[in-house]
Amino acid sequence: MRKAAGAAIAAILAGMLCACAPIDQDRAQQAYAQGRYDDAVNDVTAALAHDPGNLQLKNLAAQIYTQRGVQYYRGGQMLAASNDFHNAIGYDPTYAPAYDYLGMLSFQQHNWEDAVNFGDRAAGLDGKPDPDYVNSARKEILKVRSGGFKPYIVPQLPPPPPPRPY
Repeated sequence: MRKAAGAAIAAILAGMLCACAPIDQDRAQQAYAQGRYDDAVNDVTAALAHDPGNLQLKNLAAQIYTQRGVQYYRGGQMLAASNDFHNAIGYDPTYAPAYDYLGMLSFQQHNWEDAVNFGDRAAGLDGKPDPDYVNSARKEILKVRSGGFKPYIVPQLPPPPPPRPY
């Protein structure tokens, strides 16, 4: 009898927890629509804690993290932007915009290999041709591999003349 009552209570509590997910999801969607990305991240994270297998929530999380990443990217906060784009991919590995922004970020940082890899992945997921930055990154890779690119070397100045005796 006690086991049955305990199981019933556990089922009720589990149902109550799952009921929180739609509320948190609605709040996340509202915050996202209003451009309040920090609030949206908190709400979607709470929703996913209650319903971690929900693919719609995971896609929403990818969208939210990507948009917050874009905000960081535009504000010059590249590390925070990169973290958010990676979080987006962690929730939805097929979310092309996050890969595209990682590609642009890599290109901006002259990380040609990653720019190509992320850009290719984004284009493949979207069914679109490679973005221009991918083609430019490929050209930069060819320059480096052919020896046509020389890293910047600080010119050495001749040593100063010895002091004159007085």
